[in-house]
Amino acid sequence: MPPRRAASETDKYKQIVESYVAAGGDERVQQVVTAVHRVSRRLNQWYDRQLADLDVSTGEWAVLDELARAGGEALTPSRLAEAAGVAPSSMTHRLDGMVQRGMVTREADPDNRTRVLVRLADPGWQLFATSIQQANIVESEVLSGLTETQQRTLAQLLERVLSNLDPL
Repeated sequence: MPPRRAASETDKYKQIVESYVAAGGDERVQQVVTAVHRVSRRLNQWYDRQLADLDVSTGEWAVLDELARAGGEALTPSRLAEAAGVAPSSMTHRLDGMVQRGMVTREADPDNRTRVLVRLADPGWQLFATSIQQANIVESEVLSGLTETQQRTLAQLLERVLSNLDPL
């Protein structure tokens, strides 16, 4: 008997859609949602490996990402904890390690000396930028089967779908 080949990503996708449709799901809806979920899942697996290679935990990445998106603005540990979905005490411990590694700085708030502000340090920014650049290579490869017009159309359609997730 010949060895069984591993199911391709497309085969897995089709099997999942079939099972959802058999259970009463609308085929078109299941095709879209399952495809988006599978792409997201596979990219997240790659991102996890990338962060491990860069010696950054997902928790540290959440801090780097939030600070990078703040555009140089300092944020409080409480805001960072809320964004990362962790307790403030966990954030304090996380920030201790990140300060030691030179990724972020902490300073007293000049308007409220009892409050601490956290900023992205240059090495933290470089780590963030390196990660984004590496991810862009993989993400571009994922989309390489689509023309630029198809990529723009896909982005517009997904943005439209995302707007349906916003609270009414």
